[in-house]
Amino acid sequence: MATLTLNITDASILPSLKRILGALEGVTIVAPPSKKKTEMQKARDDVKAGRLISYSDKEELFNDLGI
Repeated sequence: MATLTLNITDASILPSLKRILGALEGVTIVAPPSKKKTEMQKARDDVKAGRLISYSDKEELFNDLGI
């Protein structure tokens, strides 16, 4: 199976282009991969940005939470 990637700069022709390509036998249109970050990537970003709190024991955590 061959793959062809097209970059369309004029979004107004996209619906027509999809119709034309969809009418061709053996051609499928695949949505681009999502750029959404995984939970692991989000966690690593939190560590890099310093949004991390460490506690020496559970009592220290409970005191900080006011429990």
